[in-house]
Amino acid sequence: MRRSLGIFGSLGIFAAGLLTLLSGCGSSDDETRADPFKKVDPRITKVRGRAAPRWEPIATISGSQPAVRSVEVSKRAIQWRARWRCTKGRLALSVSPRPRSVPDRPGGRCPGRGKAEWIQNGTQRLRVNASGRWQVVVEQQVDTPLREPPLPAMRSRKARVLAQGRFYEIERRGRGKATLYRLQGGRLALRMEKFNTSSNTDLFVWLSEGKRPKSTKAAVRVPHVEIAALKATLGSQNYLLPRSINAKKLRSVVIWCEPVRIAYTAATLRPPRRR
Repeated sequence: MRRSLGIFGSLGIFAAGLLTLLSGCGSSDDETRADPFKKVDPRITKVRGRAAPRWEPIATISGSQPAVRSVEVSKRAIQWRARWRCTKGRLALSVSPRPRSVPDRPGGRCPGRGKAEWIQNGTQRLRVNASGRWQVVVEQQVDTPLREPPLPAMRSRKARVLAQGRFYEIERRGRGKATLYRLQGGRLALRMEKFNTSSNTDLFVWLSEGKRPKSTKAAVRVPHVEIAALKATLGSQNYLLPRSINAKKLRSVVIWCEPVRIAYTAATLRPPRRR
């Protein structure tokens, strides 16, 4: 496990952190949150009980000839996008019903890549015109709770629960349960169930040797490792851990905000009580 750098290296970094606090993952729930994606209605993202906006896949389309595909964009989606790449000639995209938010035929020269975003939802017919090999990834941006079921391997009789804990507040509120599993074959996995923290972006999941960090300073001073970007600020989610992780050293899960370098919330991992 690595030890992270000091939290406030200089007054300049500290001042930059304070400025970022107003626009990044340090903002409070009651303020209008800045969002890194375009065309997000702030009236939507201010509603309590919503997750920070995230992109979810809808479909992946590929080919070497023009194609048309219908995609279903959730009625609760904030927006949707198509990310494309191509090998030769030109690529052009068109959408029906005709979009209100972008030119009718976004695209570009090949080889190349790009993206286009739209704000309407429901059934969309996406047409791809290209003369060479191409691929288009279609995604929607949502702020609904994430509802990942437990991994099938977690339900196996050969899976073992090594430790559990509940999230508590450090710099921001935190709720929910963290469970560390050893799956059949020895792989470790983390499940966060009914998780809830302040609805902001740029958050990461740390595994820490600290037993119960109560401050940002305490969280950064002990050995820890970043395993993934947080999938959602609200809901249940699973993480397969790197094979290099030593379960015997793990004492807590920490949710970390990188731009302003603060620990949001943490859960102390304790072995389950034997019956």
